[in-house]
Amino acid sequence: MIDLKCLQAVSERDIDMVLVEELQSSKAFREWVATKVFGSDSYKEKIGAWHSVSDPSLGESDIIFLFANTTDGTTAVLIENKISASAQPDQGNRYQKRGIAGQKNGWWDEFKTCLIAPEKYLHSVTQTQTYDVEISYEAIQSYFVNQQESDERFKHKALVVEEAILQNRRGYQPEIDSSLSQFVQDYYAFAIDNYPEVGIDFPKPRPGGSTWIAFHPDCLPESADIAHQTTAGFVKLFFRGAAEQFDSLKNKYLEHLPEGTEIVITGKSVAIITKVPKIRDPHHTAFENYTVEANAALRAIANIILAVQQSN
Repeated sequence: MIDLKCLQAVSERDIDMVLVEELQSSKAFREWVATKVFGSDSYKEKIGAWHSVSDPSLGESDIIFLFANTTDGTTAVLIENKISASAQPDQGNRYQKRGIAGQKNGWWDEFKTCLIAPEKYLHSVTQTQTYDVEISYEAIQSYFVNQQESDERFKHKALVVEEAILQNRRGYQPEIDSSLSQFVQDYYAFAIDNYPEVGIDFPKPRPGGSTWIAFHPDCLPESADIAHQTTAGFVKLFFRGAAEQFDSLKNKYLEHLPEGTEIVITGKSVAIITKVPKIRDPHHTAFENYTVEANAALRAIANIILAVQQSN
């Protein structure tokens, strides 16, 4: 018995429960999270923490942490928790929309969205969703380790988070969606034949919900990439981790961008965004039914690439 692992597996819900318990019961942890999210001493008093909060039209937040801030306003942190599972399409934007809806309803005065996940997940090229703040599992584990001398329960919580980190490192094996994978293969062939300059990534088997198409043209720096968000109807060029360079990037590229294209800060990144026709059901509809939409998106990508080349 002694040689057995305490926990054979850890789910995202297990981590949710650890976080909600600490947010409900520990002032020190609430202050730590508030400072991580807002970058300063903004916490004054707990209001509460809730798990799995759903909006009928905007989806579900894994955790909402609500507190009174130092200026006597109400602050919310909307938390998405990931161990390894792929993000749902447009998940980060839906968190933003739920935060704005909460402001309009008077539930809180200000908010930020927060992604909590292992460092490997946060740094993965497949993590294309945007949140205001990211907190790593490793940072949370370190917090628990530093508290374990005051209470032995923290040693167990550190082990729970460590197991989740190890699971992420061992790799997540998603269920492959054969129809979506075929759609992406056909999209790739269409792009290679008609827009070879856009640098579309070679297609790999796709799990359900993985509907973004990635591009890495040669003219972009290594930290930048392009995504066609097929079901949301956007083409986006991301300059990863470049939020502090927003003004210089805007001055450099804006005048060369096609009409209807905008450049904005998205979390820690800067994005050049063009709206394109939606591909509403790549899971169950053959690619040949969406060649017009795909052509529009690829043409938009080619135009953005041309603008970048003209600006360099």
